[in-house]
Amino acid sequence: MASFAVRSDVSWELGLWQRLADQHDAASLEVRDKSDDYALARNALAARVLRNWVDLAAKKQAVAIEHKRIRALVNTEEIILERYNFGIGNLEDLDAARTKSEAAREVLASREIEVGKARRALEILLGRYPSGAISGDTDLPAVTTPVVALPSELLADRADIRAAWNRVRTSDLTVAAANKAMLPSFKITADISNTSKTISDLASGVAIWNLVGSLSQPIFMGGKLKDTAVVRSEESKAAWEDYRKVVLNAMSEVENSLAAEKGLERRKEHLAKSLKHARQSRLDYEQRYREGLSDIINLLSAEETELNTEVSLLQVRSLQLDNRIQLALAIGLSADKNHVLNNENNSTEK
Repeated sequence: MASFAVRSDVSWELGLWQRLADQHDAASLEVRDKSDDYALARNALAARVLRNWVDLAAKKQAVAIEHKRIRALVNTEEIILERYNFGIGNLEDLDAARTKSEAAREVLASREIEVGKARRALEILLGRYPSGAISGDTDLPAVTTPVVALPSELLADRADIRAAWNRVRTSDLTVAAANKAMLPSFKITADISNTSKTISDLASGVAIWNLVGSLSQPIFMGGKLKDTAVVRSEESKAAWEDYRKVVLNAMSEVENSLAAEKGLERRKEHLAKSLKHARQSRLDYEQRYREGLSDIINLLSAEETELNTEVSLLQVRSLQLDNRIQLALAIGLSADKNHVLNNENNSTEK
């Protein structure tokens, strides 16, 4: 008696290839997410460098204003001595002027310390040893107002929004893959057999086919797989909520910067007019003091008002430039493709 048998097993899991595709796509999106996070950090660093550059220039201008204040007070002392020599003044005025001069020198020393700190802060951002040797600009750079695109374009430009959206897509794909892992698998078993009295009759005999199919559900791991799917679903909900917060925060940053730009522009215009009047007032009081028609207190007060107004105008200009840099960052301008700093037009901001 002779016999032969052949057995073949074929297994198939529902959604296997789609599940693997979901996992692959999720991994690819995670890589893009990290790339967007890197771009976001790079843009933020570029903005910080620009802001510190503006801050250093503003502090150096503040030092220049204090030097100007001291020169004005020294000039006042000379006027007092000139009037005293003509017999129309007294040395008490000279003491008052010298008191103001020493106070101004103390402020100058404080301003110079701030310049040193600003230099070292900028050097650290540039990856240099904080020696305080970097010079920076004396004039404030011209930072143009960025053009704000439509909201849909804003969503596409900001790296943090892209990263948040990729996290949403990643979480959705992860949920899909976790659900597909619970799908059943099919197993088909085929048996072919033949029996004959002699070996030579095996080829001519009738083979018997036996086809058996089975359906299996991942019961043993079912509890764990179900819990995993639930966890991934909750993570997806959290990713959507995070995306909503990122978008709203982006819109808030843009709106705040736009509103600040308008307010700072008005403040700058008013202070520029105030400085013009303060300068004329100081010239008038200086002439009147020379002629003996006013006292030293009025002259010193006029000088202080003029220079304090100049300091206030410098501060507002610095705030406006800082705000424009923040606006550029808020609307998603890239450090690689866009530039808001333009040193060629410094004269327009002087």
